[in-house]
Order: sequence, then structure tokens, then C-alpha cells
Amino acid sequence: MTVYRTPNGKAWRAFLKYRGHRDSRTFARRQDAIRWLTEQKTEIDRGSWLDPARGQVPAGSLFEKWLATRDVEGSTRRNDRAIWHSYLDVPFGKRPVASITGPMVREWVAGLRTKTGPAAPRTKRDALRVLRGVLAFAVEDGRIARNPAVGIKVAGTKGTPGQALSLGELRIFVAALTPPHHEIALVLALAGLRWSEIAALDERDVVTDDDGRLFLVIRHRHVLDEQGKRVTLPGTKGGRGVTRMVPVLPELVPIVERHRTGEPDAPLFPSPRGARLDSRHWRRDGGWKEACELVGRPGLRPHDLRHTAATAWLRITGDVKAVQSLLGHSTASMTLDLYSHLLNDSLTRAADLMAQGLAAAAEAAALDPEQERGEPDEKREGS
Repeated sequence: MTVYRTPNGKAWRAFLKYRGHRDSRTFARRQDAIRWLTEQKTEIDRGSWLDPARGQVPAGSLFEKWLATRDVEGSTRRNDRAIWHSYLDVPFGKRPVASITGPMVREWVAGLRTKTGPAAPRTKRDALRVLRGVLAFAVEDGRIARNPAVGIKVAGTKGTPGQALSLGELRIFVAALTPPHHEIALVLALAGLRWSEIAALDERDVVTDDDGRLFLVIRHRHVLDEQGKRVTLPGTKGGRGVTRMVPVLPELVPIVERHRTGEPDAPLFPSPRGARLDSRHWRRDGGWKEACELVGRPGLRPHDLRHTAATAWLRITGDVKAVQSLLGHSTASMTLDLYSHLLNDSLTRAADLMAQGLAAAAEAAALDPEQERGEPDEKREGS
């Protein structure tokens, strides 16, 4: 590390050489050159120094590396690739990753457009998620010091829980489905399973605890890979090593028992041909469209039955932690973000109970004021 005057004598040049990397900067004042070298040495001593040359790699090449490291379903990987090519490749694909700044990202998000006009908030959010992931990978790979996309938000993209049937609508909906397809719908709507989870269930995934209660062990997902082929993957959406126990409500016990044949490796809920369930065939053969029209929910999806379960459990129990465990959310705050509006019902009921309790206490105090003051019985008797 050296500082020397330039040949014309009008500036000062700071020269840095470290682990094969050479860098030099020119400054008008000698103290500025010394300050820059001091900052570089401090970063080297801290172990946080970054080789500027590593930040010159195009963001597009890092996208492929980031995508290869993602532990997600094939359909998600396909979707991320489509998002990159549609919205990110042109503005960022050939740009050095170190040259991407926060203001640049904000401007890009604000002006993002599709073929038909300004991008919807959800499209902006998904595109920003992909860019943020690529830049996070660059940070981890020692190419940039910080992620310029962190902290940038898109208005109007708060997660929504989709549609949820009331218990009355659920009964009508399930009754309208063709047997035995209606049993699958009831399990989805009361156990809160994802479609990929119910399709992956084997008979050995039904277990009994010491009290004789049935549980479903969710430890696999049946999903589409990147080539569109259906495969069974270990773990849940929370990760390959993540499993959860879902209680089987009494109403579902006869359904589960009826599907058990004694073959541990067989699908618990097979298709009519004995294969894994396919949501498209199940909806078509079960009369899904007609049942949706009957309850006035033409846009209902199978995943909305999971929202139906979450809604029912929260409204009846008000137990956020229990619903978090049922759904397999990583945190209770995630459950609250999706379903906090439902807790108003529980709070209203709690307020009613509180009011009743206070009224009862006030009435008891009016009938026996000494008892309310907590005077000992012996004192009252001797007075």
C-alpha cells in the first residue's frame, strides 16, 4: 500500500495490492488518498474486504447460480425463470452486480410494465423477490457488501388468505361433489393440508398416539419438477427435513380408516386408478365446477379449502399457535399476517365474556358488599 504524487504533480495516487488484486485511485489531496488506503486496510483486517473485480460479474450469470441453489419445487423454479426473462434480464442481466444501487432498483420497480400496461403490485412483488434473491446470493458469494434491494417494498401486496367457505357453505359444497371425491375435499377443509401434501400421504403416515388419537404425519410433497413431471420430494414446504403432525378430527377418522388397506407404501388417498392424486383430474371427475357454482364461488381453488380450515380453526379456537402448527407456518407472525382479520371475531367474543364476568361480579357485590370487600367470615359473624 503506497501513496505517491502523479507525474504531473497535480494529484495523489493511492495504490493497493492484496492477494493478487491491484487497485489504484487518484485523489486531489494526499490526505484523501491516505484515508482511502486506511479504509481498505481496516476492511482487510476485519475480514470484510471485497475484491472489486468480483463485483463486475453480470447479474444474469449469478441468477443461474442462485436458481440452482434454491431448494424449491420445480414449478417454483420454472416460475422464477419466467419472471427473470420477462422483467429482469433486460434491465439487469448484463449489468455488473456491484453497479446495482438501491435508487436504481426503486426506479425499476416503480416503472415496471407488462405487455398490457403497468405491472400489478403482485407482479412487482414477485419480480423484486427474484432480484432480491440474486443480490443476496451475490452478498453471500463475496461479490457485494450489501443487498441494495433490501428494504424496498411494493404497496398493495400484503398477503391475502384467498377465499374461505363458511362451515355451512362447506357442507353444501362437499355434498355436491361426486363420491368419493367429496371425502378428499372434507379432509382438505378440516385438516388444512396443501394439495401436494395430501397427494403424498402414504398409509404409513397415519399414526396413533398413546391416547388412541389419529394423526397424519406430513413428511413428503407430491409436486411437479422443472420438466413438468410429477415427483415425490422429502419434507414439507418448510424444508426437506421438516415434518409436522396433523390431528385427525373425529369426523375425519372414518374416512381415514376406510382408506387404510394395510399396505404401508400405498397412497392413503389414491386416484380411482390407484395412482397419486392429480388435482386436475380430481376436480374434473368430482364435479368441482358445479359445486363452486352451487355455493356462489366460481373462482374457488383446492388451496382455498386450506384457507377454509385455517378460518374455521381460528374462529372456533382463537389459538394462533395451534393454527400455526396445523398449517406448518414457520412462525406465528406469518399466520397472523394472513389471518389477523379473523381474530377480531375472537376478540369480540372475549370482550362479551369479559363484560358478562364483570357484570356478574358487580351483581354479586351489590347483593353482598361485605363479601366483595373480602372481610373474613369470622369478623362478620362477631360483629
